Amino acid sequence: MKKLMILFPIVVLLAGCPGRDGLKMGEIRSIYINGDRICFTVNKQDVLTRYLLATNGQDYKVLLSADTVRLSYPDSCFTVNLQQGVMYGANYALNEKNYSYTFIIDKENNIVHPGR
Repeated sequence: MKKLMILFPIVVLLAGCPGRDGLKMGEIRSIYINGDRICFTVNKQDVLTRYLLATNGQDYKVLLSADTVRLSYPDSCFTVNLQQGVMYGANYALNEKNYSYTFIIDKENNIVHPGR
């Protein structure tokens, strides 16, 4: 049952909200993470049009979200309080293409990619 409670928010995050075009899972592509600074892209030619960063699991919480933006680097970077031992999920669109990324910050502040 506990695994189901953890898996359900991940599935919802990756599938998006029913009844709207919302965030779609898309191809797996990492985001740039340096401490509490994350960038959905560091390429000035890329255009970020929507994004979502949320915690996964029992304490699901949206940390960053926007649906209709047009951002390029460095505006595609944000400061967010990332905690150790928490799984995060990101869904975003760059250049009209959907991407997703899941990661955990471990006890040594390393980025761990579940399932890889």
